[in-house]
Amino acid sequence: MTVSWQGPQPEPITWETYLDLDEDIRRGMEIVDGFVVPREQRSRDHQKVGTRLSLALERVAVDEMRRGGHGSCYETNTEVDVLLWEVPPTARKPDAVLHRCLPEFEQLAADHCLIVAEVLSTWSARRDRVHKMSDYADAGIPHYWLLSFDKVGALTIERYALSGRAGPYTHVGTTHRDMGPVAVSASDPFPLELRWAELEIAPPQ
Repeated sequence: MTVSWQGPQPEPITWETYLDLDEDIRRGMEIVDGFVVPREQRSRDHQKVGTRLSLALERVAVDEMRRGGHGSCYETNTEVDVLLWEVPPTARKPDAVLHRCLPEFEQLAADHCLIVAEVLSTWSARRDRVHKMSDYADAGIPHYWLLSFDKVGALTIERYALSGRAGPYTHVGTTHRDMGPVAVSASDPFPLELRWAELEIAPPQ
């Protein structure tokens, strides 16, 4: 049965109740400690940058699988619920996520994720830098990326990684579009290289 959402939430809900919410309502929400909270406003350019990043990550994931990758299988997604923990239920919707393959009806969870990324904007910067960073680290997701953008596309990429099983994250590098054509060159979670051209949403002026 689909549940609709009406008025203020008086008490925490379960993960199952959250999944029963109307899909159109849930698309604009996250659940944090059992409370449903609205997502920040996202401009069209914000969404485009997240999509470009997801496609770039998909390319390097496919390259890794073609190299053999010890039988590994990877997928990418945008704006999909990632269950961080079930009690109290907390799930975030990253702008882009690289994760291990999973069956069609299995819930995407923190244990599946290799990289989660958020695109910064005026409305989201504090939540992304403080609250989401803490949640992703506590859930044990090994890599967290933050992207800023302008009218051309991604402008900077900050990369953070866990030094152990759980947080806090350690800053491992920041790149800027003016530094050269390579946006990211990394060896973990596997060898990958992204280029700024892949992350453009409009031609340079």
